[in-house]
Amino acid sequence: MFKNNKIGFLIITVLVILILLYYNQNIQQNLALESESSLNLLEVENSREQFRAEDSDTQIIVHLAGAVKNAGVYKLNKSDRLVDLIKAAGGLRENADLEKINLAEQLYDGQKFTIPEIKKNNERKNTSFLHSQKSEETMIDNYSTTSNNDLININQAGQSELEKLSGIGSVKAAAIIKYRKQNSYFAKKSDLLKISGIGEKTLENIKDEIVLQ
Repeated sequence: MFKNNKIGFLIITVLVILILLYYNQNIQQNLALESESSLNLLEVENSREQFRAEDSDTQIIVHLAGAVKNAGVYKLNKSDRLVDLIKAAGGLRENADLEKINLAEQLYDGQKFTIPEIKKNNERKNTSFLHSQKSEETMIDNYSTTSNNDLININQAGQSELEKLSGIGSVKAAAIIKYRKQNSYFAKKSDLLKISGIGEKTLENIKDEIVLQ
């Protein structure tokens, strides 16, 4: 009888050990699955963050208003021009004044661009221009420019144009272009003060000769 009890005890002990090994294995497998799931989730999040970073480096958001068919906020490629923005908005309205805009103008993130309208008192003067707007789509597709603005756009002007400004020689003009390349654009006229050699007096002399758009 004693022998039978001993055998029974050994069987029970073996069963307990097998049960413990089974549950321990399941626990380790669950931990491994949870770890792998967490790793996959982390990789997905990192991919999303990388995509957002790359997206912000290549795209800009611009607000278009005025004489355009579908005014609003548009996401464009960083290299796009005003003509691309107008295309995205469905084109210009009939009263858009193309003589006052530059279709090849480069855009920048956060910009608001307003397409001007032809003033009523200038309707007679611009009659021939209105008729020519039938070829508007062709002009836009060909990236034509029609800007007759006498002011110098410091975000777009080249070396020779900048040198036309009061007190701006070749050195300061080159410095303006260098700043523009490093910072994309001038957000306000007073940003010119960040350039070595341009002080309050120089800014005062040219502030009425320049524009930012």
